[in-house]
Amino acid sequence: MTTTVKIMFFAMLIVLLFSIDVVEGSGNSLCCNTHAKFGACKTYQDRKRCNKWCRDGCDNKKGGFCKRVAGGAKCHCYC
Repeated sequence: MTTTVKIMFFAMLIVLLFSIDVVEGSGNSLCCNTHAKFGACKTYQDRKRCNKWCRDGCDNKKGGFCKRVAGGAKCHCYC
């Protein structure tokens, strides 16, 4: 019984360590966020540029759109 508990503890510790690494790495992606640093998002060309910028910078390659927020539209990347 003691050996089984030790193995389970070790296995859970390994899973925890790997999950921390995954969460840390996902913070660099543009996905699921609104980006004021993108700049103006007013014209059709800006909408196309936002979509391409999100497709190129987001891990899921879904693109983005100009989301209406206070102070004007901002580029938002899909989740």
